[in-house]
Amino acid sequence: MSANTILPTATKGNKNFDFNGVFRDVHNDAAREQLDKARKLVTENKLDEAVAVLNAASDAATDNHDIRNLKLTSSEVSRYKKALIPPDTPTADKLDWDVINARPVQIFFERFEDLPQSVFFLKSSKSETPILGRRILSHQFVNGKIRELHCSHVTPSMILGKVVDQRIKEDGFVVYYRALVPEEKNLLMKYVLESGIQDAELVYPLPALIPPNKTEICSPEEGWDIDEEFALQLGEGEVYLREYSIRFLKTLGRDDLRLYDCACSTGQFLKTMKGAFPTSYTIGQDLSPQMVKFATKRVDEIYCGNALEPKVPESSVDVVFVRFINSEVIKTDIAAMFIPPLVKCLKKDGYIIIFGHTPVLISAADLEMVPNIKIIQKVGGAQEWNGICQFYVCQRLY
Repeated sequence: MSANTILPTATKGNKNFDFNGVFRDVHNDAAREQLDKARKLVTENKLDEAVAVLNAASDAATDNHDIRNLKLTSSEVSRYKKALIPPDTPTADKLDWDVINARPVQIFFERFEDLPQSVFFLKSSKSETPILGRRILSHQFVNGKIRELHCSHVTPSMILGKVVDQRIKEDGFVVYYRALVPEEKNLLMKYVLESGIQDAELVYPLPALIPPNKTEICSPEEGWDIDEEFALQLGEGEVYLREYSIRFLKTLGRDDLRLYDCACSTGQFLKTMKGAFPTSYTIGQDLSPQMVKFATKRVDEIYCGNALEPKVPESSVDVVFVRFINSEVIKTDIAAMFIPPLVKCLKKDGYIIIFGHTPVLISAADLEMVPNIKIIQKVGGAQEWNGICQFYVCQRLY
């Protein structure tokens, strides 16, 4: 992928676009017209009509890339319709695990060439074993805000049930589980939001893979070109994460924070933090010269460089934001290596905060192996959002 091409999903598309993560674009202009028509139907809650348009488009397509993406998008719309819990659904009075454990075992299967990065486990003290979940269409996609199928926000509708067993097969991932009913899913999320934020964790065990060789998807090393429309879409995908970050920073009780985003992308995230904390000082860094140029007007200080080599001095910032060790951005095998050098940038008692609009590629287990930090929390969320996101917060000890 050439860095001289604006990310095709941002504006008019590109006939050589093969970045098959949660962006599901197509090459053919006629197919794209039908895909856009289907997206509009989804925003109007005409889901069956959207599926019909997508299926007809895939039947008419001749490009294998387009056929695959049209079929997968159709499948995701159907999954959304089936899984979505109506807003007037009541909440159960209790989680009766004896009743749940007596239910028949069901099988969930995700092909590696579909969206394995959307399978998650919710770990919580409310259940003795993890809870299986699968992301469905993002509220932002459904509202026509972004072109990505999924985002970071996990809601009760995405919960499937209590894990019994799991298997890796040649073509996909199998999980055996006992299903929770909608009322129980609502209650489990309520439990986590009311009293379980400190012990809950969302873990995404599977990478995003490119068929047929099953190589892990990642962004091109040189980064993307950027325009205002793409920047806006990236920002829309982080709405809850930005709001929750502000809420967390307010708990620190001070405004004069030095905030460092080591892969700042468009700079919009730091600009939002600056708006909430006007006396803070924002420092951005990004590997992509295009992103650095775009972000310059949004931050107080900016550098171009790899996050493995932070441009800020050791022990010089209060908060490091890590928004890039995520699925479809980098590969799993290098994700954990970025944390130790970034921890060194923190002042004593400073915080490193890890999240992203695609799944974080490390877990608390990885963070427990990093010296000189303690884990404060692993998810964030709010009752008014009725959902949670990965939001790892670690504090430097000395």
